[in-house]
Amino acid sequence: MIKKGIVKNVQPNGTWEGQYGLMYKFEVTIGDDTGQTMSKSEQCKFVVGQDTEYEFVDGKYPKIKSVSNFQQNGSTQANTSNNADRETLIVRQSTLKCATDYICNNGGDKADVIELAEMFTEWVLTGKKPTKQNNNDMPF
Repeated sequence: MIKKGIVKNVQPNGTWEGQYGLMYKFEVTIGDDTGQTMSKSEQCKFVVGQDTEYEFVDGKYPKIKSVSNFQQNGSTQANTSNNADRETLIVRQSTLKCATDYICNNGGDKADVIELAEMFTEWVLTGKKPTKQNNNDMPF
């Protein structure tokens, strides 16, 4: 069960050699709960006076575990959306540069640059090749 409380006491309680190497044991009191926690560091993750969320596992040897506030589902979905938008912007910038270079070397105006950039962008993002109308309307 996840609880919230203020850390009242943290005391080092020895070390233990486990499967992940040397672990440091601490006896921790949060609110009315006292239990053991472990750390790979000599510094305990709980700090006296700090308001914290924790999991208390009662029993013969009670345990107190820290609770991470990291919300993977929400941030992963947001990052996926942001990454797709960012990727599209990068492609647009790149294709705009290519279209500008082409139009500068072969003639045309601003509208031609945008039209050509959009054609390049669509091809890069979707793989859809433009249809060739006649020999003079496509740069490639």
